[in-house]
Amino acid sequence: MLDDAKTVLDGETMHLSRAADGIATLVIETPGPMNTLSAAVHADLARAVAAIEQDDAIIGLLITSARDDFVVGADIGEFAELFAMDEAAIAARCRDMNDGFRALEDLRVPSVAAMPGMSLGGGLELAMCCDARVLSKTGRVGLPEVTLGVFPGLGGTVRAPRLAGCAPAIEMIVSGNPLTADKALAAGFVTETAASDEIIVQAEALLRSLFYSGDWQAMRARKVAPVENIDPSVFDAARKALRSGPHQPAASMAIDLIETSAQKQRSEAQEAECLAFAQVARTQAAASMTGMFFAQRAVNKAAKAAASGADAPDTAGVLGAGIMGGGIAYTLARNGVEVRMRDIAEKALDAADEEVDRLVAGEVKRGKLDDAKGADLKGRIAASTELAPVGEAKIVIEAVVERLDIKRSVITDLEQEVGADTVIASNTSSLRIDDIAAEMDRPERLVGMHFFNPVPRMPLVEIVRGLRSSDSAVARAVATALKMCKTPVVVADCPGFLVNRILVAYINAFTHLVSEGVDFRRIDRVMEEMGWPMGPALLQDVVGMDTGAHVIETISAGYPDRMIRDWNDAVVAMSDAGRLGQKSGSGFYAWSRDDSGRLCKEDDPEVDALIASIRQGGAPEVTDGEIEERMMLALVLEAIHALEDNAVGTPAELDMALIMGIGLPTHMGGALAWADWVGLPHIVEMSDRYKDKGPAYRATEELRQRARNGISYRGARS
Repeated sequence: MLDDAKTVLDGETMHLSRAADGIATLVIETPGPMNTLSAAVHADLARAVAAIEQDDAIIGLLITSARDDFVVGADIGEFAELFAMDEAAIAARCRDMNDGFRALEDLRVPSVAAMPGMSLGGGLELAMCCDARVLSKTGRVGLPEVTLGVFPGLGGTVRAPRLAGCAPAIEMIVSGNPLTADKALAAGFVTETAASDEIIVQAEALLRSLFYSGDWQAMRARKVAPVENIDPSVFDAARKALRSGPHQPAASMAIDLIETSAQKQRSEAQEAECLAFAQVARTQAAASMTGMFFAQRAVNKAAKAAASGADAPDTAGVLGAGIMGGGIAYTLARNGVEVRMRDIAEKALDAADEEVDRLVAGEVKRGKLDDAKGADLKGRIAASTELAPVGEAKIVIEAVVERLDIKRSVITDLEQEVGADTVIASNTSSLRIDDIAAEMDRPERLVGMHFFNPVPRMPLVEIVRGLRSSDSAVARAVATALKMCKTPVVVADCPGFLVNRILVAYINAFTHLVSEGVDFRRIDRVMEEMGWPMGPALLQDVVGMDTGAHVIETISAGYPDRMIRDWNDAVVAMSDAGRLGQKSGSGFYAWSRDDSGRLCKEDDPEVDALIASIRQGGAPEVTDGEIEERMMLALVLEAIHALEDNAVGTPAELDMALIMGIGLPTHMGGALAWADWVGLPHIVEMSDRYKDKGPAYRATEELRQRARNGISYRGARS
């Protein structure tokens, strides 16, 4: 844009000016740190297009951004209002917004988008309205709407296939993954790439070339007509490659939509997109996954508040070099923390060192680390059988065996070695923090940091506040978790804390069904079809039956009024029989390794005899729907108990903890969000229907009041 440019429009979200040579430049700069598409942007865009149409001196339009990125997507803050509308209203809103984009695409002069940084979602849809696009070489483009349970609704499913072909368009939309500049250029999503400091100059040159050559008219005609040379096999291949199930329909709906609309003229294709978007926006997945976006923001905000006043440590200690301790040490070192690891056994330290080597080698192989950075990471972990080096750290994380007497002994000894302001954190999954602290001189310095296995991959850390834990100790633990790039959620010191107590209720429902004669394989199938990453039997095989039995018995004992297991527990029976799951080669399933060393699951006839010996009845007449109801109802009701017990601060934190900690399907949005969607009156009705199955299925009085008064937990549609 030339210095002598004349201002044509100065809007709330964009500025339009015209240079002496007739090139108009529209610079987008919305309120907030990044450019997003909002109602204000659509209004300003309509005004800008109208101004250009009325100014005969303008020969071309250049659209760019005043920020490091172009436009990073829609204003998700407006999604809640949109998704609350009925289908007809959503479709009407889409038509209105598409009319504005179509006016830009049909502008009487050529247009080029100069795209710095990221161009995502509605930002790419806006750029695709232009006749050509110049992307910075370091930039990326993508249509990630599927991660919110929907697909593009501003012409993305229409223009992407016409620019790049159906296969690349489907891949981008279904995966939700952004493309690098080189890949976007090769696919046809952008016209040219340029160095970041040259995109404006190069885009202006391209714009002039299009104006004088008239090539922009052919480019535009291609986007209005049906897609050329459609290969029908593309759609079948895309469907076969789908990983999302029926509970997350956006991807499959997008494939169907592109298959039909690619054969239509633009106007018909856009109408089809509006109608389909209105349908997908009303699904449970869309409501839940959009809700998760806001829940994650709320959880992050709560974590930052909890860490207020605490600095993340540069040095941390880890006691115990087992699987958990090694994973904690690796994750700390991976994020720049110097680690002092201690174990009483040299063999354990050697095993931890081997595990760190394996993890580093994996990251090097995947290109996440180079050899030098991998060596630096390993160099940040110093292992010793002596306790003294650990005492230098500002926080020490204890990760020894899950036995109260051992943890008390280890922490009592540790207290004599550490500084006055050192925080001690116990990585316990089922023991009370107050019980562990009973013999400490300064119990206020003890908190819980419950990591989930495998530590390097699992995002959640429960920060457990004991009755005597100080605010400063909790703050440092939260700051440490944030330093590790984890999501910390502060929870109360109660049996099982938050996630595991809810998981135990779910597993208790499973073993109750098995004791009644329901095949565990069928239960696994039903829950996996519901969207769980693995069924409850398979989960216990992965966790380890001895570990599972200990946790189930310990936590159930903490809630004797409702976790009454008056049936023969299959997990306990497996543990007693030495069938410990993957680690022993047999559990609910038989396990072996293939030629590549990968664990493989097979049916094991021997397990049926063991289960038959503990059954308290024959195979009942139970439907898949009843299995689903009993499993989910037990989980939801315990989640409600946890919330009412103040085990966690907010419903959003509870739901995100379950999603991150146990893999609750994202299309549910969490236990409470799922209950809201199903309808709290229906949850109460199910509770009454299954009251003969025990007190775990008894609705609380607060739940009944919410159901009567129409008060949801998360504000989701009921």
